[in-house]
Amino acid sequence: MWIAKFKLKDSEDIYNHLCVKYKIDFFAFPFTNYLKNKKINLVIGGIISGSEENKKQFLKELKKDQRIKNIEIQKDFILIHAQHSESRETRAEIRIFYNPEYIRVKPVHLSPDGWEYWEVACLDRKELNKLIKSANKYYHGKVISLNEEKIKGISSLEIAPELTKKQFEDLEIAYKEGYYSYPRKLTIPDLARLKKKSYSTFQENLRKAENKLVDYFLKYR
Repeated sequence: MWIAKFKLKDSEDIYNHLCVKYKIDFFAFPFTNYLKNKKINLVIGGIISGSEENKKQFLKELKKDQRIKNIEIQKDFILIHAQHSESRETRAEIRIFYNPEYIRVKPVHLSPDGWEYWEVACLDRKELNKLIKSANKYYHGKVISLNEEKIKGISSLEIAPELTKKQFEDLEIAYKEGYYSYPRKLTIPDLARLKKKSYSTFQENLRKAENKLVDYFLKYR
């Protein structure tokens, strides 16, 4: 299998400038596309990451875009129906970027740095080259790597089991504050004080979240 990693910039993209403006990481996966009433319809799922206030502003402004016809929000997961006018250029772009011969190894990462990061696999290197050439020609694309290798796994948007809000918040601050770094930067009592919680409550939330994550990943091994 041939695997290409590359990045691109699309100045007319619905989401890109909002990710930059609000410092949001958007991990997007295009599910399907179809033509209806002379409009090209795209259905995209994704997970947004950032501060709560920035995520709120990102979604608020996103809803104002006339190309967005419907958006469903469940915590940090969003499901979007976008609509574009039919044109020769748009049809050509869909044929290339939505080619069913491609396997999306990971969701597309729209970063606050203004770049979209892609990782795509294909059995046919020539087909993959078409995608890379289009990215280079129209979207300032830059190849990071292009190798023939075995796929070790395919990432899903379901990146974690269902955690409660408190479990997620305590796990998130533990990660961001370096609890899982080596050497460890903070202890559980330190984190509990940051969250203004008792040691026992914070530890319980963290352990339950960790147990769900470990169980989720190891049961498929």
